[in-house]
Amino acid sequence: MKWKKRQAILLCAIGLFAVGATTAGTVHAADDKQPQPIEQSSTAESVDVVVESYALEYSVSHAEARRRLARIEVVQKALASIRGLETARLAGWGIDHRSGFGGWVLLTGAEPASAAASAVANAHNDVEIRTGAQHSYADLQAAQSDLSEKLFAAQGPATNSGAVGNTGEETQTGPGVPGVPGETEGGIDAGLAVVVTFLETDMAGNAVRVGIDPGLAPDVGPLGTVSELTFEQSKAVVAKLLDDHIEVPFTVADGRGIAPAGSFQGGETMQAIRSCTSGFTARRSNGSGYDYGIITAGHCGNDLPIETVRFSMHGVELPFVYGWLSATADAQFHSIPTPTSGSHYVLDDYLCRDTRSHPNPSCDVTGTIARADMTVARDDMPGDFACHTGKSSGISCGEITNINHQLRWANAPCRDSAGAIVECGHVFVKVEGQQLRGCGGDSGGPVYRGGKAYGITAATTNKSDCVSGDKLVVFSGIREVESFLSVEVLTQPVTLNAP
Repeated sequence: MKWKKRQAILLCAIGLFAVGATTAGTVHAADDKQPQPIEQSSTAESVDVVVESYALEYSVSHAEARRRLARIEVVQKALASIRGLETARLAGWGIDHRSGFGGWVLLTGAEPASAAASAVANAHNDVEIRTGAQHSYADLQAAQSDLSEKLFAAQGPATNSGAVGNTGEETQTGPGVPGVPGETEGGIDAGLAVVVTFLETDMAGNAVRVGIDPGLAPDVGPLGTVSELTFEQSKAVVAKLLDDHIEVPFTVADGRGIAPAGSFQGGETMQAIRSCTSGFTARRSNGSGYDYGIITAGHCGNDLPIETVRFSMHGVELPFVYGWLSATADAQFHSIPTPTSGSHYVLDDYLCRDTRSHPNPSCDVTGTIARADMTVARDDMPGDFACHTGKSSGISCGEITNINHQLRWANAPCRDSAGAIVECGHVFVKVEGQQLRGCGGDSGGPVYRGGKAYGITAATTNKSDCVSGDKLVVFSGIREVESFLSVEVLTQPVTLNAP
């Protein structure tokens, strides 16, 4: 009976969303009776799925997985100290997991690190300082931005439809028009620009990584015959064409099949044009108090800052407040209306375990990366281990491999507050792993570890198979989400009562 009472509360709470075919709503009018307080998850319970996933990912015991996970925050703080002491020479940083476990900071030049930085590293047997990098982190960031600007310019003037590349529509001929070959002032062919699906800074490799999808290439121009080539041959062609446009080392990677993770099917967790996953609950100041509501991905609605898509959960409409796919975050915020009768219980919870098999499937948010006293910033994430929940793929975890991922979606462009298409910033975070799953419909879902909010899902490997691993997930960092939406993720539950 105790579980039945708790289950009734969970099913009516805005903080819970669907996993798999049986979905739990995020808003529901409760009974007149005040529910009993929900029991809090213990720390051990909240990391069970993380420990299991980590152990499988890196082939270690559960005990070793727990030890390493407990060390991550300590190592992150040490790396942050070293970065602050070696700013001028900083080239990269992260945490290695596959060949043992340890944090590292990479510096330019062959000279040893300063005495102060060395002292920090020497205080930890799992932290090291590496030297010998050719380019600083600032150099790599500048090179990525410069290449991004050239690619963006090559795609030409944007339209309100957001169409970029081969859309099947009639296009105007000439240089700089999306999907039409012809060099712009920057020297990059528009057809070449279309095949680039992402950019990111590879700190471990001291280079910029360029993701491509040769299948997006137009039939004419320098990549016109790419359909006749193997992917490795296509990479070589693209690398040669890009060589004159970037001044630091770069690699060409597989960027095929990465897409916004919203699926076009009805009857799922978030009822709208795109079926997505609800994320963390939050509050936003309205001048006289707060609007309480839920965060999800911005691309799940309109391709414009003016939202007309109606979102509802279990028959309760959630009014749009603010947000879209912007240059800094893919996020939008919908408020929970005051009920006309009964109450709405806005929990600081998110689903972190399988609802079908676990007696306590929710975890509490204990802090977000926007709050320095509770956890760390995006710069501290490289090498971290995080999980995400999606209504299509369920719960899975992986390693954060990049914090400078730059989205380049043709069908979901980033926009400014006036609705104009702009470059997506290199601020998105990428997760990869052999156990990691992702699928259409996962967009907006929470990314987290140990009760801390890391962000919300923006994209996954776009494959119809939702149950196999070895996928990648891209998410908006929670600090960027909170700043863009002017919200705070809830760390305490709130009850909205009828007048």
